[in-house]
Amino acid sequence: MNPKQLESSIFEAVSDTSQRVWTTEEKKLIVNDSELQSHLEEWLNNSLSDTCWHQANYKIVRDLSTSSNFSQPMNFFEDEEIHIPF
Repeated sequence: MNPKQLESSIFEAVSDTSQRVWTTEEKKLIVNDSELQSHLEEWLNNSLSDTCWHQANYKIVRDLSTSSNFSQPMNFFEDEEIHIPF
């Protein structure tokens, strides 16, 4: 998929009720695209209560938005139980 298709797929995963976990390819795009990270953070803040966010996707955006710098490696590919506050 090209980046625009991936971006559409990323937002689809957090806007429908499937609660699909992002693919490795989608996660890589998110980690490497600060503008996309900002859009996802805004989307998270505006749509969290609609229960479309999978815990793993929520964790990625939460961790990226709370990190003051992205030079520290973050492992978004490990499974970890996370509580979504809604």
